[in-house]
Amino acid sequence: MRARKVYCKFESDLLRRLVSAMPVAVAMHWAMQSMLYADPTERRFRLALDLLLTLLLGPTLAVWLPGPPAWLLALLAAHTLNFFFNGHLVALCKDFGLVRHTYEQYRRYVEGFEARAGREPAIQQIELRGGLTRQSWSPYSDLDVRLVRRPGLINGLRACWFLLRERSHALFAW
Repeated sequence: MRARKVYCKFESDLLRRLVSAMPVAVAMHWAMQSMLYADPTERRFRLALDLLLTLLLGPTLAVWLPGPPAWLLALLAAHTLNFFFNGHLVALCKDFGLVRHTYEQYRRYVEGFEARAGREPAIQQIELRGGLTRQSWSPYSDLDVRLVRRPGLINGLRACWFLLRERSHALFAW
């Protein structure tokens, strides 16, 4: 298994090893889902998605479970679905070397992404970053992108919806 990059910088060797352990990394990714890196609109969008999914799942689960456990399970399931479809599982698997791809697959995906982003009117600009710009591709490379969206609430929501669709697409493309 490939060595995982560490996102948190700790002086303690024990803490560095701890956050590099797969179970801890999964728990951290699941709990936080890159919320600290998201802009306020995307943060609100993801929280609203958790809430909406919870409200949809809660009544169904309440048929089989008493009130509070049903709603707690609905919230956990909603958060897990958000984790799964917002691309965090793919990123985590790449960090641990569980997902790999050929250069041709990567190139095709990047070209497709650029075309899809170019068709989205809410997106003003895309900047490809990371290994792609450094020309340091590997079979574990991910696509680091910065999207600049047009101003306004509708454009913000459209950009968040685009990101959700794109991350879900990436989940099945890799």
